[in-house]
Amino acid sequence: MSTRHGDPAMAQRIPRRLRVARLIGELLSPPPILVVLALIVAWDSSPTPAMAILWGGIAALFASVLPYALILRGVRQGRLSDKNISVREQRIRFGVVAITSILIGLVLLAAFDAPAEMVALVASVAVGVACGWVITLWWKISVHAAIAAGAATVLLLIFGPALLAVWPLVAVIAWSRVQVGDHTTAQVLAGVALGVVVNATVFTLLR
Repeated sequence: MSTRHGDPAMAQRIPRRLRVARLIGELLSPPPILVVLALIVAWDSSPTPAMAILWGGIAALFASVLPYALILRGVRQGRLSDKNISVREQRIRFGVVAITSILIGLVLLAAFDAPAEMVALVASVAVGVACGWVITLWWKISVHAAIAAGAATVLLLIFGPALLAVWPLVAVIAWSRVQVGDHTTAQVLAGVALGVVVNATVFTLLR
């Protein structure tokens, strides 16, 4: 039985540091981060809880839930290597699908007069994913690091210096990606830089 299916003997031979890194990569992966971020921004920018659920739900659905569902389907059908799409060539193909989904969500938010902060958030995600996709044509930049740093940047812009407290999580996520062997240090640092620059620019301009 493979480690993936929970062989206790094999699991014991895996260093604890690696097991922790894998767990962090699962719990703090882009899909849950984007869902939580969308709901937080919606709650902060919407006039009523009902509207917050509506706008946050639309953003979360098209920026996170739908792309992740398509990833899981691709893994089940054998078209994608794993939930993190570790193979760079597969990331290139799937990136087009993800960008399309995010843009549909952005159009819906803009068309139905969502709060400016929600439009700015999804636009930031769209630009970030598009930039990451272009880089991935040549180099496997860390999407985990980019999304985490982008989310931390948005929270800092909205809520101020108190949200510097989330940045250690960005460092932990970056560490985990290197530990599991999915990225080099340079790739996670580039992801952090991409997330910060894109979100600080696009979100600030559009909010």
